[in-house]
Amino acid sequence: MTTGSLSLLGFGVDAAIDSLASIALIWRFQDERANPARATRMERLAERIVGGVLLTAAIALALGAVRSIVVHGQVEQSIGALVLLGTSIVVLPPLALAKRRVAGELRSGALRADAFLTGAAAMLACVSLVGVIASTLLGLWWADAVGALIIAAVLAREGWTSVRLSEGLEGPL
Repeated sequence: MTTGSLSLLGFGVDAAIDSLASIALIWRFQDERANPARATRMERLAERIVGGVLLTAAIALALGAVRSIVVHGQVEQSIGALVLLGTSIVVLPPLALAKRRVAGELRSGALRADAFLTGAAAMLACVSLVGVIASTLLGLWWADAVGALIIAAVLAREGWTSVRLSEGLEGPL
């Protein structure tokens, strides 16, 4: 299922990183249930971890995009990749919205950042699909990489915001 699509690769990396962020959140909520007095500290730590994950995804995606532009990376069609992207575009936005709603109810910045990560995966799926179409139909070989750079910038901003907000919560880590 090789497509050469940078944003598709970024989508895969984002999914793996989203899994790590989810593990951090599960750990955070389990710890809070066992020891409610540590809730604020655990929230800060989880938010910092998820923010770091977002920053890592942004850096990896940006480096890949720059490399793709330098080497004139081409995107190829793959039915499997197109099905995966289409399914992700349908499934991930409602999941991201549900996570965001729960994050608001729980007042959890870490879960809010995780919701953003899920939304970013949906954006990457859209960018990847548009990149495949633009490259295949219009010959715009660079569209995928430019879209990936835009997503990387958004991920970096959100990651930095999560890390900074985690510093503003009560008490030292």
